[in-house]
Amino acid sequence: MQMRVLTSILFALVMIACGTDVKRGNAGESCTSANDCADGLACIALVCVASGSQAATEADAGNPETDSSSCSARRDCPEGSMCVSNVCQTVAMGTSTDARRGGRGESCTAANDCEPELSCLTGICRDSGLSLPHLPKACFRVECETKEDCCASFVPNANCETYKANCDSDPIFCNTYRSLCVCSRTCADELCVSETPGCMSDQECTSAQTPFCVQGQCRQCNQDSACPGANSKCAAGVCMSPCTDDANCPLLYTCQENACVRTGCESDRECAFITNNPRAKCSDKDCKTPCSTDSDCSSMDPTSSSFEACVDGECKFVGCETDRECRAALGIAAMPGKVRAVCREPKEEDKGSNE
Repeated sequence: MQMRVLTSILFALVMIACGTDVKRGNAGESCTSANDCADGLACIALVCVASGSQAATEADAGNPETDSSSCSARRDCPEGSMCVSNVCQTVAMGTSTDARRGGRGESCTAANDCEPELSCLTGICRDSGLSLPHLPKACFRVECETKEDCCASFVPNANCETYKANCDSDPIFCNTYRSLCVCSRTCADELCVSETPGCMSDQECTSAQTPFCVQGQCRQCNQDSACPGANSKCAAGVCMSPCTDDANCPLLYTCQENACVRTGCESDRECAFITNNPRAKCSDKDCKTPCSTDSDCSSMDPTSSSFEACVDGECKFVGCETDRECRAALGIAAMPGKVRAVCREPKEEDKGSNE
């Protein structure tokens, strides 16, 4: 009898041991490979998800043989796989089968995660240098040369004769006339910009927001007393509130005697946060990105194609050779009127924004 009991217990223990599976993650739990997840789940972006879910489908789109395991570089993937967007995928025909180094466009964390001629920039294996030489010319968007260029498509109201007669008889009607019958666009720095309707006197400025005629334009104020608040100041027809703290001012400005004054940067750390680039330095009170090679100028945004090169220790636009290059760089296509892209050397007034 005792032997039968011992035999039954031993049999039960064997059955329990044989029937016990390795604990695997359920949907939503963390993982590092597909083996960490329960049957029917895949490891996508370090999380177990249903293999038929949108996330898994997107990871496998166009490649039914995707391994589905998350990765930081090709070294994390099984042999014959590549790491793209941090997901292991089967190597395509004609692609290197190197089990250690990734090719162009693959994910990486260090330089030696990539093939020898590539560098690991912003988490992606990229060309380490630009093949484009730096040129002195830059790309400019040009919309106009004169005010007439900006007003070419303006169509006056059909009743302009009546509005003009009303304006001549009473200035209060002039704002309506100028708004409907006179083009309010002008050319400034080769770009078309809007301007407020012209005026000859305050009586013509009927808007409560711009009741004063200042230098031929309806403005918000004509003196400090016209502005709300005891400390407000009128500057060029606009009411401006005084600052009381540096936080009231733009970056690189400080509040001095209730006015924002550009004082520039104070430290490299400040520039790193302002530019979102840890390589940025504070030089001559201005934030600049130093470099020694073109690869140092690669954007921190992996989707960006800034085309910057290292010139005299600073990252600068590689420049242009033709207007056609600038059309592509600025995305100017099928534009109306005289809008065009121009490749030229910067004018004196342009240099501050392009150096």
